[in-house]
Amino acid sequence: MTTARPDHPPMALSTCDLPSADEPLVHPCEDCACAVSEQAGTAAFSVLPAEIPGDERRWVSGAQVLDIAVDPEHTLLFNPLGPGGVVVVNQSGLRLFRSFRRPVTLAELRRAWPGEASQVTSVLTRLRHAQVVHEPGLSPRPEFGGSQVLTAWLHVTNACNLRCPYCYLTKSAEGMDEATGRAAVDAVVRSAVAHGLPAVKLKYAGGEASLDHRLVLRLHEYARQVTADHGVVLYATLLTNGVRLAPDLADAVAAGDIRVMISLDGVGEQHDAQRPFASGKPSFHLVERTVADLIRRGCRPHLSITITKRNASGLAGAVRFALDNGLTFSLNFFRDNDCAASFADLRYEEQEMISALLGAFGVIEERLPRWSVLGSILDRGQLLSPRQRSCGVGQDYVVIDQRGQVAKCHMEIERTLGDVFRSDPLQLIRTDTSTALNLAVDEKEGCRDCSWRYWCSGGCSVATFRATGRYDIKSPNCQIYKAIYPEALRLEGLRLLKYADPPAAVPQ
Repeated sequence: MTTARPDHPPMALSTCDLPSADEPLVHPCEDCACAVSEQAGTAAFSVLPAEIPGDERRWVSGAQVLDIAVDPEHTLLFNPLGPGGVVVVNQSGLRLFRSFRRPVTLAELRRAWPGEASQVTSVLTRLRHAQVVHEPGLSPRPEFGGSQVLTAWLHVTNACNLRCPYCYLTKSAEGMDEATGRAAVDAVVRSAVAHGLPAVKLKYAGGEASLDHRLVLRLHEYARQVTADHGVVLYATLLTNGVRLAPDLADAVAAGDIRVMISLDGVGEQHDAQRPFASGKPSFHLVERTVADLIRRGCRPHLSITITKRNASGLAGAVRFALDNGLTFSLNFFRDNDCAASFADLRYEEQEMISALLGAFGVIEERLPRWSVLGSILDRGQLLSPRQRSCGVGQDYVVIDQRGQVAKCHMEIERTLGDVFRSDPLQLIRTDTSTALNLAVDEKEGCRDCSWRYWCSGGCSVATFRATGRYDIKSPNCQIYKAIYPEALRLEGLRLLKYADPPAAVPQ
């Protein structure tokens, strides 16, 4: 083993070195990424394992560990076949990591790095915590968490005051009545209890749910009562175009009782090109006003940005708007559908999307937030924790339309399987094979041998089927994902360098 050069001591940083554990974790959710702290993600890497005195185990580097230059002095290490988590090392730390090309013990490393035993131990602790190194013969493997939340899309109205060309709905004035809404809440809680899920998440959606804000508030109050009666935790999110929130709805949002996701596709004309009123008039100035009003109330909405060919060139501006206002955001690729079929200018080219995303990443680097972007800037994929599927369709997600009919996916809300008066709507979803099939990524052709498979999870199954006629094949966005994942990881490395505290000395 080569003895270390006498320059800077080896150093490694990971999520556990961040001073604040309460930063929002923004992770992909069906049609929006909601800023949450109750979910797993980077929090799983916030506490380091305890050292074992006299540890004689050998350690070797993972076969597919990526090393990505963060800046001239630092490198990020990430094991795509591990449980997640990144480690940033300085140049000496990188040389130390390369010592693990063959199995080596901590004692051997300390002898090779005289006078730096504490730093060597600190680096090894972080490397093995992220499973960048592992014991010989015990290769890292992803750890998939089980379902903990039943998410339900409540389609409270089919009406909308905007006419977004990429929307998958044929608009009408039809809305959900309160009796149907209550039955929907009962059904969701009933299924959660039956399947042992400790929490439910209601997504008040449409159409434009805020058009019937009184129904939303009444249903939410009812949901609070029902979940409390059954000992189920309740989360709720309002999905809105943000044109106008009635004062009592804004009050509920500001109080934190209901989170809010606002669709915003750009700044000024870039937004208006995709999200005009039914009359054709622009909507950005009203959305901007709503965002400002919520911020004044102490509520920071989450922004959902849908990227099409129309607004790709303005993506960086939308991200700049979010960060300048201290807002979390998510990036979603346009998904083709029957209603959007006549708008050819929505379909993006591969390189066009990559360029737009890299431009947005540049803005993120300039205005680096304290929160991790790894769960919100990669369409249906994320780099927080490995997953077998990109969403909960067919597993722990239920869509309920305005008539109380149950469907698997909001993108296919018209393909219903039953209604909320069945004893267990979730069981309908889990046993159905006639509508959208959300296969595990290892079942998909072109994915099985890809090192990124547990991070993109094969992409959106409905979008893949639309493009290829198959559910068991890789996403048509595969090359986009592969191009941007290393760049997204680099942003996480920069975040650690900016906000992490230097590791405390480890007793020798």
